[in-house]
Amino acid sequence: MPQAGGQPAAGPWSEEDLIASVEAGRKGPHIGAFFDFDGTLIDGYSLSAFARHHLRSLQVTPADLGRMLLTGIRGVTSEEDFEQFTVLSMHTWAGRSEDELAELGERLFVQGISGSLYPEAWRLVEAHQRAGHTIVLASSATRFQVEPTARAMGVSHILVSPVEIVNGVCTGRPGGRLLWRAAKAAAVRAFAGEHGIDLPQSYAYSNGDEDVPFLQAAGRARAINPGRHLAEAARHYGWPVARFRSRRAGVADIARTAAGLAGMLGGFTAGMVLGAATGSRREAVDLGTTLAGELGSVLAGVRLDVHGAEHLAARPAVFLFNHQSQLDVLILAKLLRGGFTGVAKKELANSPGFGLMFRLADVAFVDRQDNAQARKALEPAVQRLRDDISLVIAPEGTRSATPALGSFKKGAFHLALQAGVPIVPIVIRNSGELMWRGATTIHAGTVQVAVLPPVATVGWDAAGLDEHIHRVRGQYLATLANWPAHGTGQVTATTTASIGPPPALPLDWGASPRMNPLETAMWRAESADPRLRVTVSLLELLASAPDWDRLLAAHEWASRMVPRMRQRVLEPALALGTPAWVTAGDFDLSRHVHRVRLPDPGTLRQLLDVVQDFAAAPLDRNRPLWAALLVEGLADGRAGYVAKSHHSVTDGIGAVQLMTRLHSRTAEHDPDRPEPSVPAAGEGSRTRLFAGQVADAVRATPMAAARQATRALGTLTQPWSAASRAAGQALSAVRFARQGAAASSGSALLARRGGDWHFEVVEVPLADLKAGAKAAGGSLNDGLLAAVIGGFRRYHERQGAPVHQLTVGFPISLRAQDDPQGGNRFTGAKFAAPMAETDPAARIAAVRQFVLAARAASAATADTVTAALASAIGWLPAPVVSTISGRLTSTNDVQVSSIPGVPFPVYIAGSRITHMYPFGPLPGCAAMITLISHDGDCCIGINTDTLAVTDPGGLADDLRAGLDEVVELA
Repeated sequence: MPQAGGQPAAGPWSEEDLIASVEAGRKGPHIGAFFDFDGTLIDGYSLSAFARHHLRSLQVTPADLGRMLLTGIRGVTSEEDFEQFTVLSMHTWAGRSEDELAELGERLFVQGISGSLYPEAWRLVEAHQRAGHTIVLASSATRFQVEPTARAMGVSHILVSPVEIVNGVCTGRPGGRLLWRAAKAAAVRAFAGEHGIDLPQSYAYSNGDEDVPFLQAAGRARAINPGRHLAEAARHYGWPVARFRSRRAGVADIARTAAGLAGMLGGFTAGMVLGAATGSRREAVDLGTTLAGELGSVLAGVRLDVHGAEHLAARPAVFLFNHQSQLDVLILAKLLRGGFTGVAKKELANSPGFGLMFRLADVAFVDRQDNAQARKALEPAVQRLRDDISLVIAPEGTRSATPALGSFKKGAFHLALQAGVPIVPIVIRNSGELMWRGATTIHAGTVQVAVLPPVATVGWDAAGLDEHIHRVRGQYLATLANWPAHGTGQVTATTTASIGPPPALPLDWGASPRMNPLETAMWRAESADPRLRVTVSLLELLASAPDWDRLLAAHEWASRMVPRMRQRVLEPALALGTPAWVTAGDFDLSRHVHRVRLPDPGTLRQLLDVVQDFAAAPLDRNRPLWAALLVEGLADGRAGYVAKSHHSVTDGIGAVQLMTRLHSRTAEHDPDRPEPSVPAAGEGSRTRLFAGQVADAVRATPMAAARQATRALGTLTQPWSAASRAAGQALSAVRFARQGAAASSGSALLARRGGDWHFEVVEVPLADLKAGAKAAGGSLNDGLLAAVIGGFRRYHERQGAPVHQLTVGFPISLRAQDDPQGGNRFTGAKFAAPMAETDPAARIAAVRQFVLAARAASAATADTVTAALASAIGWLPAPVVSTISGRLTSTNDVQVSSIPGVPFPVYIAGSRITHMYPFGPLPGCAAMITLISHDGDCCIGINTDTLAVTDPGGLADDLRAGLDEVVELA
């Protein structure tokens, strides 16, 4: 709910909270309000209405329908999935004219989509309209699905996925990039730039897990009816969460509806029987109407909250009501309790049960298509008004297709004028939320009704009727826009206070609430075997020592920008399942940031000795998994700064992404930097976490089986393509497996493992290494691998060891463009590298060939491996995970990684960073060599096992020589 002073707070919000934040915010067209469509403005998906239409009209082939169903069951989780599903959907439109599709969209909106509109969303859009905001419907759907709703809501701007139209005819293909994930966010930013929209002050609403980038585009994001992943992201970013009432019926709603209908008909029948004893048909009808309203509403679970009930005493009168739902019949019976008749469409005259009830109550049945008949049917109504029988009539003539108030017809006003009776406006706010237009079931709840003061018709004439109609309709609009306070019959104005800028959001980094299978494996393996510890470190050399207090303040700010820095790991009970992240309630910065001073003379070797001991020390597994150390006392007033974290927090690319966004481009403090609030402490129960994951696994098993079955069935629709693809994947996997088997026997010189770490550093100009690798047809990474192999060949020769084979492991990133930052998304590859090759160009060619094959194989098998890990790794005991992990990595002689770094100067707490040296862990291998580029240099960190590499300084020199060989190729 909004806090005092207007500043919004995260957590559950009501409709009133959402509207209040709009009313309290800035006004004008430079503020945008961006609404997702499916699931946010409407309950469900607009494409369903089109699919049902095509199915009923046999305009979709069984093959296309089957493919759509298969894709839907498998789930849309990637941009490729979404594109495939959308293309399949558009294929049903091929050959249809643009005008035909536009007309179809309008028709389906009236027949179905309008009935699924969330009234809460409708009122929220109206609040933005009153604020003068620029409202945009931004959707991955097409304009044929979205445009009718936008027009009905009075929204002028839509951002949608394009449909290819050639010569006025749809081709069945997309007409450009589909608005999904990053593309949707980019479209919003482009629109804002073109229309002068202040995005930090603007609003965005969505329900979709894929819409996190879209919501991040605006400063005031709101998660509406969010899925699980969006709800988790909302907690991470501090976004408000609101849930609108579902428009779908359950078993209880069906039972209440049946009971309500039975109560209405039974009550009316009982009243007529009892009233017959009076001998007065009118009294019998009134008693029946009263009992019908009371019994029907009680059994249906419908209550009334009436404002201005005293105005109902004005009898006889023409009671006007805005018609929203079939439920209005029950509402009016309960509200007026007899003494009235009404007007209904002629089709209801023969309705079972209700037709007889309406005829007994002298309801006038009109043919809405025949104006002459309608006027004739209403003629007796004037006499009834003169006989003290009031008339109830909907001035719109029919139920509204949307929550919008329709135009008023003149008939009711002519009747009041002729009979000389007042008009009493009855404003019904939300009956359409309890029984939607066209629905057959009633939801339990409270209907809000406002009865306005009677409007006298004395002095009216036919010539001025339009003006009177306009004024009465204006009262409806004002009442609906500003609902009266309880107990009054008057519309009151709501005063709003201005609020400041929206609260700053933390970085969109490390937002996943649980570890993925790879992270779980690294976390559990370390707990069983300390030699498999996976601490990653980054050493930064600083041109000068920073001010200590400013450095502490920088870390405190970073811990608010990056919520993961305040989160600890919560293990499920029995250490089975997936570990989760929860915000620690006892976060203490002094436990994470430390400082030491080197004795004279303050050499680089002294610094590396301190850093390697700091990096090798285990992290406290009960606290946030990071630590930092400032090392002062280097020669010439320089300093070293090292930060370490557990590998389960992020991989190397994620770490660089974070450092790039946290480090400053200038030495001066930025007074305009974002200042997120301190995240609230999380609550975590190991038992509840375990029980919830067990339940999730049980629920997911049938769906997983269904997905596997649909994948198998999907191959039947394209057997040759599937067979060819499978054969290609199998061939890649076989080739890759052969390389892995060949790599299993590495260097005997490096076979011993002790687990102690030793750090060395090497550097080479970035441009030089790139040029040398390019001269041999390779990439920077290929050049690095070739240089490492050459360096180890020299090391083996100096040690008098056989120069045979080196097992080289390297990571292959699985990150996609739309993947969130942080976390771990990579797989590994092994290369049986021949050390005997003395030609660096030949080594680069061999490396290049293997790397390309390894990437193809990993792409072919990544989904299968990930699925297998996801279903199994969390449920294995830690010793088993440790054994598996150790066997995978301990056969590597050396692991090599190359990470793109920062191409420009950066600062920390005012001190310029001159070098960045990354140090990866040693998960059972002899050496870990990691390169990161920084401001024109390749900074290489070398971590070696002290038993495997007995001359680490000499190895560093040999690696320099291997790098020189590659550089000289240019």
